[in-house]
Amino acid sequence: MTYDGRDRSAFWPEKLLVREESLADPLAKRLMSKLEGHAEISILSEKGDPLAADTAGDSSDAERFTKGKRTLLLQRHSGSWLKACPGTSGHVCCNLWIVNPGEGCPFDCTYCYLQSYLKRNPTLKLYTNIQEMLSEIETRASAEPNRMFRVGTGELIDSLVWDDLSEQTLELVPFFARIPNVLLELKSKDDYVENLLTLRNEHLGKTVVSWSVNAKSVTEKDERSTASLEQRIAAAEKVVEAGYRVGFHFDPLVHFEGWEDEYRDTVQSIFSRIPAERVAWVSISTLRYRSDLQDMMLARFPESKIPFGEQFLAKDRKIRYVQPLRFRMLHFVRDELMAIRKELPVYMCMESSSAWRQITGGAPVAGSELSEVFSRKGKLPIIEEGHHL
Repeated sequence: MTYDGRDRSAFWPEKLLVREESLADPLAKRLMSKLEGHAEISILSEKGDPLAADTAGDSSDAERFTKGKRTLLLQRHSGSWLKACPGTSGHVCCNLWIVNPGEGCPFDCTYCYLQSYLKRNPTLKLYTNIQEMLSEIETRASAEPNRMFRVGTGELIDSLVWDDLSEQTLELVPFFARIPNVLLELKSKDDYVENLLTLRNEHLGKTVVSWSVNAKSVTEKDERSTASLEQRIAAAEKVVEAGYRVGFHFDPLVHFEGWEDEYRDTVQSIFSRIPAERVAWVSISTLRYRSDLQDMMLARFPESKIPFGEQFLAKDRKIRYVQPLRFRMLHFVRDELMAIRKELPVYMCMESSSAWRQITGGAPVAGSELSEVFSRKGKLPIIEEGHHL
């Protein structure tokens, strides 16, 4: 299928490094073929991240991380794949399960937590032994047939950013379609959905395609190389037409002058084109980050205003907006969303029980529109005959 969107080669890697152990893997062969003539391709025998803090000389964390954005390493993953979301102590967790087909992202958002999480090992990575990941998911799901596994791939990597090169969704989507108690969430700031569209008769409603969305000015100023809000919505329209459900993550909500009008505009822009009944869930959460990320933001994005404002170091050791402001922002965006459709599944990510009580009246309960998100057990919701999930 022909892609008529933005120039993807603009954020393809300048260097492709391939471990010897991965050379025979189909994913490595595919990327080497597609990047031939675009990227400098090298074979590695030594272990470790080539840009790790202890091997990259006197470069600063910020310099190494920026350099890592232009280098992609193909290697095999060792250890377990499927993990429960670690959540945050004292905060309500949405019970997402996580697998990481790789780590790092060529996009460059000012507030991205990977800048601190991966600063000592900043080279972008894709894992070439994905069949082992799928095998582990199937084994775990089969061992607990009464548990619903909502599995996301977008924690350490954008779920779609490499899909034109890796074609991983062509493998993931049909796999999740045949396992009864798993649901896949692909989370992205990209607009490349062409591979997903070819699977319109194969996904069987078992894949939700989600987009992180924000106020237009935040996207334009602080989400470098990502698809525009218009491009994300257009991509969502395409997958909805192909029978997928979609999700939207208003995360992080950023405070700035005029934020109410811009977030209202974002909500209206989405739901003027996306039917609310085709939305699986919407999350909202305000800006929060570890204190060491602030240093990286100041070094890499000195013009950004994100590290400033009414912020403090909270009990979870993350810098957050002061509670009255945080609650006001959450309340405002949630109200705008609920005005679209009362039954819209809106939840707060990484927020305290007190926030839930203040803003929604209490934590999510069994049988609510959020059961699919928060339930650890149960079945997918029943829908009208003739429609995908």
